[in-house]
Amino acid sequence: MKYKLFKKFIERILEHMEINHADLFEKSRKKSVVEARQLLYYLCTKRGMRPTEIKDYMSREGHSLEHTTILHGIKEITTTIENDNDFKLIANSIMQEEIEV
Repeated sequence: MKYKLFKKFIERILEHMEINHADLFEKSRKKSVVEARQLLYYLCTKRGMRPTEIKDYMSREGHSLEHTTILHGIKEITTTIENDNDFKLIANSIMQEEIEV
């Protein structure tokens, strides 16, 4: 239902985090990629998406994962946002951008 919003968040994250689409959806543990994925989970939940929806949308993009991974990612990125002002600015900037769905 909110797949278009999910895709818009991907576009914004790729711009802000300076990574490409393939990086975001590969099985990488590189910090910048992991944080970008976690930010995607975070933003989606802030717009009312459930972890199961996010899991389905990630699968559509070729990245399979468990909903517990999403929950853990949200917890980790929330801590990062609280402690890193630059990351907080990025998250707030994306949330405040006008996104048409």
